[in-house]
Amino acid sequence: MSAVVTRSGGVVAAVLPDDVPADNFATMAATLLGALEVIYSGTKAPAPQAVTVHTEAGNLLVRVVTPKTFLVTLTDGSADDVAEQVEETAIRARALLGKIP
Repeated sequence: MSAVVTRSGGVVAAVLPDDVPADNFATMAATLLGALEVIYSGTKAPAPQAVTVHTEAGNLLVRVVTPKTFLVTLTDGSADDVAEQVEETAIRARALLGKIP
């Protein structure tokens, strides 16, 4: 499952199961990225452009798409198996969103 989300938690596009509310998914994803940015800014380090969280159930991959949007993906299996696909998807989304006035 994946979504392109704004930093304020809005849904740009999403492919989620029917029982996963897109608005809640987007809001929590934006909250996660915002919290990480606060942690990094507190150490005077640049904000993360990519985040991967490993769990027993799968992985969460976050990739910045534009300064105002990011891609968040939940996967089963190894994050290494899908990391390249997530990167390619973020690049394609960047190309598409960059054309919007």
